[in-house]
Amino acid sequence: MERDKNNHLSHTLNIKWNRDIILAIILGVLGSSVALAMFFLSGYMITESALGAPLFALMGLIVTVKLFGFMRAVTRYYERLFSHRATFTMLRDVRVYFYQALIPIVPNVFRQFKTSDLLGRMVSQIEALQNIYLRVYYPPIVMSLTGGLTICVLLYFSVWHALTLLIVMSLSLWLIPWLSAKRATVIKKDIDDTYQKLMHRYFDYILGYDELMRFNQNQSYEGRLLRTEEALSNAEYQEQMFHIVYQYVLNIISMIAIWGSVCLIIIQVNAGTFDPVYATSIVLMLLTLFEQHVMMSQVAYYKSETDEATHQLNDVMSVAQLDEGKDRIEVEQIEMRASLFCLKNVYHQFPTQQRATLKGVHLNIKKGDHIAILGTSGSGKTTLLNILLGLYPISKGHMTIGGKPHFHRTHWLTQVNPLLQDAQFFDGTVKDNLLSSCNEVDCLNALRKVGLDHIPLSREVTLNKNALSGGEFQRLAIARLWLKQAPVWILDEPTKGIDAKRVVHIMQQIHDTAETLIVATHNLDILRDFDAVYKIEEGILTRVDPESLTVNA
Repeated sequence: MERDKNNHLSHTLNIKWNRDIILAIILGVLGSSVALAMFFLSGYMITESALGAPLFALMGLIVTVKLFGFMRAVTRYYERLFSHRATFTMLRDVRVYFYQALIPIVPNVFRQFKTSDLLGRMVSQIEALQNIYLRVYYPPIVMSLTGGLTICVLLYFSVWHALTLLIVMSLSLWLIPWLSAKRATVIKKDIDDTYQKLMHRYFDYILGYDELMRFNQNQSYEGRLLRTEEALSNAEYQEQMFHIVYQYVLNIISMIAIWGSVCLIIIQVNAGTFDPVYATSIVLMLLTLFEQHVMMSQVAYYKSETDEATHQLNDVMSVAQLDEGKDRIEVEQIEMRASLFCLKNVYHQFPTQQRATLKGVHLNIKKGDHIAILGTSGSGKTTLLNILLGLYPISKGHMTIGGKPHFHRTHWLTQVNPLLQDAQFFDGTVKDNLLSSCNEVDCLNALRKVGLDHIPLSREVTLNKNALSGGEFQRLAIARLWLKQAPVWILDEPTKGIDAKRVVHIMQQIHDTAETLIVATHNLDILRDFDAVYKIEEGILTRVDPESLTVNA
């Protein structure tokens, strides 16, 4: 699967090679060749003028040079048009494909990447690919083709000049960029790592400034922040020095080639093997060719940047897509007290962690059971609920829902009332955030069950959550469940942020409504109404007596 996705991304990056980019390369080579021809004729015109050529011959050369100048401007315009259109088309295709590849692997992708990381890759890394045509592939290809044509022309005048140019082009277009790309990769990675560290420390400093002040640690943390900033400045200085040295090496090679060509001309003219009429023309043509080395000045750096961007995008799209399954489960068709969930020796391990989150879990939940799972933060109870919801795969073991191991995950979610720890809310009214098409009467009844009937359905809820308190948002998330009316309730910390008096009332109504109930909690006060209580520690699940837990507490 990973190979297929990587190949698809590579195909997406190169999807316009057969049209716009090929046209841009052809026009680029044509424009460069016209420029070389224009300066070659200019040099020939200067030499002929010095030798006393007729005026009409010079006029013909002048007109030809002007015509070449016009052709160069036209080809340059259309070359830019096609190359930029290819770049923007490629960026559009990559964005669309990345988004399409991301949707099927949600939520499995969140086991490996944070939301902010995914957003950063979707924006910054795809944006970095805008240089892949114009600053990575285009310059060496155009320069190689133009240099090849120039070498063919020089073969007519001097084999030694052609050989010199071949050596120079090999060094400046392939060997030096290849060697420099390795160094550029190290520099770019150092800058990215230092920048990420600086951003983390900066936001920690801003958000935690009051806390640092209370413990008199603001100056110490500020010192660490300044040292990180200095490290970033040093890394950026190294990057600038790399660009300067790289450009300097290319210029030195060009200057050596030009002076070498002049020396060859002098030697060959003295030996009578070179026509001095073409001396100025060849020097001007080489000057024009080496002037185009400016395009090569950033190839190594942008090559490393686009390679890293492609690698990071492939990392995301290589995340395995969960098997959707084919067996649709209808809970109402399952007999009461029949097995609903059956887990045997189940393990789960996140891709980014060294140890398993769940270890050898055995669990059998029947239809109609009310089960509580007790555990501290990080013990694995949330991971277990996500597995029961079908959101996470199991790493090892065997699991069935309704006796079916290959259950249809999307359809299964229609049978479940889920409550995750951090419920998502949206800009809109309270009614909009109930996520239901029920009428206002049903919505008000749902709010009444959680003690929110005093809040109008038209009240605006914003992303910054200023409209309601933390406990009210938790109760609003619970109110959604009565409107969905699914038979299986899977709740993660439903009493979080709710006062004790209201907890008793809400949990009683949940027990009365839910046919099958699974609750992950650390609240010992609500355990007495459950049929069975399990405790999870370090990923190991064991059944416990709720009375003993209360006594120990």
